[in-house]
Amino acid sequence: MPPSSSRSLSSSPLRFRVARALLRLLLGSVFRVRAEGMERLPDGPYVLACNHLSWVDPFLLLGWLPASPRVHFLGRRSAIHNRRWKRWVLDYMGGVIPVDSGEVRHLAAAVREVLERGGVAAIFPEGSVGTVEGTLQPLRRGVGHFAAQSDAPVVAVGLAGTHELWRGKRITLRVGATVRPVGSLPEDMAAIESALRAALPPYSEPEGTRRPWLWLTTLLR
Repeated sequence: MPPSSSRSLSSSPLRFRVARALLRLLLGSVFRVRAEGMERLPDGPYVLACNHLSWVDPFLLLGWLPASPRVHFLGRRSAIHNRRWKRWVLDYMGGVIPVDSGEVRHLAAAVREVLERGGVAAIFPEGSVGTVEGTLQPLRRGVGHFAAQSDAPVVAVGLAGTHELWRGKRITLRVGATVRPVGSLPEDMAAIESALRAALPPYSEPEGTRRPWLWLTTLLR
């Protein structure tokens, strides 16, 4: 459902900041997370488009992107509510908008409300979880529609290292280019796809490395 508070989303409540700090501490103690390109983030509201490889991706974005403007995720209800404690964590932190397949109008209205109130609407435009590091699946056109309807910039963010997880795994989060919609959906989608491909951090599969706690890969699937 869309955010229910009328308060500006450019700032974050104390509860979210505390939960975010604990989340970052927890993930940072298990993984080696590197964030690049934070200086490229624009001021004000924007649509965030990111590749998707794992259950941990939204938690990394919540933990390593700035607390303000606050990031709100749009995700399938079945993926968000598939585990009780995962649902509890996301509900506690807030900022998660569950949608059912086909709820196009609801999704568009939720994105518009987040942006109009100064927040960040985060979307995984591939529509499903990827299976190969360093590759991008075909994008769904919703991200282009939402950006054009709200005249909001789209920030490309790339993740690498999350498809398979273990203790001590190196994960890279890279902020890429900002795409300004020009009003032509084909042109906007081509620009967003190009920016996402450029934002993907380089990745090479580690060989001969111990992989303790490999069960982390499927922890919240």
